[in-house]
Amino acid sequence: MADGLNATRQTVILAAGQGSRLLPGHPGTPKPLVPVGGRPLIEHALWQAEAAGCTEAIVIIGSRAEELRTHLASVETTLRLQLVHNPDFSLPNGISLLAAEPYAAERFFVQMADHVFSAPVLRQLEAEDPALDGLPRLLVDCAPEGIDVEDATKVRIVGRRITAIGKQINPWDAFDTGCFRLDHRIFGALREAAAEAPPTLSAGMTRLATAGLLVPVALEGVRWADVDTSGDRNRAETLQQALDHAEG
Repeated sequence: MADGLNATRQTVILAAGQGSRLLPGHPGTPKPLVPVGGRPLIEHALWQAEAAGCTEAIVIIGSRAEELRTHLASVETTLRLQLVHNPDFSLPNGISLLAAEPYAAERFFVQMADHVFSAPVLRQLEAEDPALDGLPRLLVDCAPEGIDVEDATKVRIVGRRITAIGKQINPWDAFDTGCFRLDHRIFGALREAAAEAPPTLSAGMTRLATAGLLVPVALEGVRWADVDTSGDRNRAETLQQALDHAEG
């Protein structure tokens, strides 16, 4: 793990989307505020950042932003929260990450607000390894359990590099867990992708991967869920029960 001086202290949490597939089961509730294990999804993301030793979270908000602002104002957290509004929240999530650029530190984590894990995971991205040469990193699951294969973002790995990323990748070697440790190179990659179409986060990662700049870090000993549907939420509830048992 990185020592105290070199540890990543900032995270960017993408929480701007509309969550249309989850809304039918939770009408009237913004997706980041849908509860799992008795606390909203956004608070799971904040907890992950706290567990990794972060001191600041840039939260990108968009759909129903005022409701999220109101909720976050009441949350008890050790993190300094910087809320950044993305008015183009209906566009792909790469736009949300670009909104963080003016506030981003030299190095930062990126998290999805709708991913839930059975244990802290971000520090797995901090392993000291000279072979990685400070490159951007993606936490990948090489042995996924209970994840929708059709809907998951997949990665192809050759040696110590990710060479392709996307939902339609075939063959693939692992799943993208939605947890990254990045630097400002991602913003240039997203702008390059935006020259062709509004960029997804995967489009920016594809640019990094094509340049040989994206490193996979294997998720170890942790299960997770991407909460897009009511079925996903049920799976996430099971993961939270496992976490509560471990903490108890």
